[in-house]
Amino acid sequence: MFNGLDHIVISVPDMPEGQEKYNAIFGREPSRTGEAPGMLTAHYDFDEGTVEIVSPTNEDGPIGKHVDRTGGGMYLLAMKVADLQATLAELRAKEVRLIGDPGEGNEVTGQVFVHPASTGGVLMQLVQS
Repeated sequence: MFNGLDHIVISVPDMPEGQEKYNAIFGREPSRTGEAPGMLTAHYDFDEGTVEIVSPTNEDGPIGKHVDRTGGGMYLLAMKVADLQATLAELRAKEVRLIGDPGEGNEVTGQVFVHPASTGGVLMQLVQS
């Protein structure tokens, strides 16, 4: 079902300060930076996964709300799965709460997450490997 870590997302209140901190910690510049709806991003690629730091560009989006609520920190854990449909079927059978699940028999067309209520507070993304 699960076969490894894909990436971790950490929210920071301010991208330049966050990037400066993680550059010092990791001893490198980000592999790439960019902007996505509601956030700025910086990716640090490693042999066994990626650490992505994100900073909100508005207070109303999920990253802005997370930073407002927590001050920043662990936002998302993305796990690789060999067969997304089979993993979803198994998680449904275990009554794990999912976000973005299209339902049994339907093809996944977007992103699917395990709800934080099922993981002790961590949003978990499922990524087909």
